[in-house]
Amino acid sequence: MSLKGSIESINLADIMQLVANSKQSGRFILSKDDEENGYIYVVKGEIIHAEAEHFSGEDALFTMISWEKGDFLFEESDFEVEKSITRSVTSLLMEAARRIDEWKLLRKKIGSVDSIPVFNEIDRGERRKISLSTLEWIVISKIDGLKSIAEISQHTGINIYDTSRIIFGMLASGLLSLK
Repeated sequence: MSLKGSIESINLADIMQLVANSKQSGRFILSKDDEENGYIYVVKGEIIHAEAEHFSGEDALFTMISWEKGDFLFEESDFEVEKSITRSVTSLLMEAARRIDEWKLLRKKIGSVDSIPVFNEIDRGERRKISLSTLEWIVISKIDGLKSIAEISQHTGINIYDTSRIIFGMLASGLLSLK
């Protein structure tokens, strides 16, 4: 079985469910902007590995599922790849649906991933109340008033969804603003 189509016209998650239900083995090749950008490997209906941009595993899979434009091709074959994904297809697709819904809300709040986060002036007394997680520290360490949200994601190795979610939290708390 070979499948080909546009991500705009056919939901990638639905196609992956079809391949999983038919217990196919092969790989999805996803491209956007006329370049090969990602791969999803399937063995007997189970997603075992994904690669996209500079991510692999679930981060790569969720990155590709969030793409709004592009094309896909499913090639039926056996590929030798490392197993980096262990969750079931159902669990992956449920998480993907949740992230897509949240991504839509994040995009409304932050606008473009090309926006540049900058620090706001914080009252001295309020500074002691700031508590950040490890991922938040990693993101905050790359904020310099020059890098966009997308560039911060690349520099930290944290996928665009999580980077945007972290920055949104800092926007909501008044620590950052966007320019």
